[in-house]
Amino acid sequence: MSGITIEGTYNARWSDSTARPAPRLARAAALDGVGSTGTKQLADLGITRIIDLRETGERSTPAHAVPVVSVPLYNLPDGPPRTGTLEAVYDFLLRHRGPELTRAVTAIATAPGAALVHCTAGKDRTGLVVALALLAAGSTEADVVTDYVLSTGVVRARRSAHVHELLGGIGLDEAAHRDSLRLHLDSPAEAMEHALRTLAGLGGATAYLREHGLTDENLLALRTALGPDPADA
Repeated sequence: MSGITIEGTYNARWSDSTARPAPRLARAAALDGVGSTGTKQLADLGITRIIDLRETGERSTPAHAVPVVSVPLYNLPDGPPRTGTLEAVYDFLLRHRGPELTRAVTAIATAPGAALVHCTAGKDRTGLVVALALLAAGSTEADVVTDYVLSTGVVRARRSAHVHELLGGIGLDEAAHRDSLRLHLDSPAEAMEHALRTLAGLGGATAYLREHGLTDENLLALRTALGPDPADA
């Protein structure tokens, strides 16, 4: 995993940089603030498609010119969850949003070059989609967890004040407040490990994606773009 700089966003990195000399899967926080400098950086990185996992109410029109595939994941009346545990949110998405998660992975597989996935902070929705794509391509669970945990410090530094303000008026008890802070700010290994256990119970990444519409052609494209380099075998 290799950090990258895109002016106007944060939490940006390649997630498959250990797989091949030319990485193809990037992740970041929202790109709404990306201007001319960030747009040039996206082009220099070879980003040809952006997958935006946010709800309609979270988005604004980006200034960059990279084609965007919008795949809202939550589709809840009140928008993304403000409270709860990471584990409950991941279980909800995996158990009830399989078609949406698979559409996002398909958009990665069919990108003409490198793809970048983002939500708001590039942590949870992004984390699940990236995990599914990497696992289906042949990465190990350890690789997925290692990539996932890199978000914690960056997101906490950027969003802590906003999240404390967001939760301050809800009237949560101490335990619920602690869980909700973790939901918004952290990416602990145990949360992704929980999601991977849930995914295993649903048949594993490849079976899960196939069940929800990933074709054999797109699975091959994922493995070709993101999988281990045959030269290393």
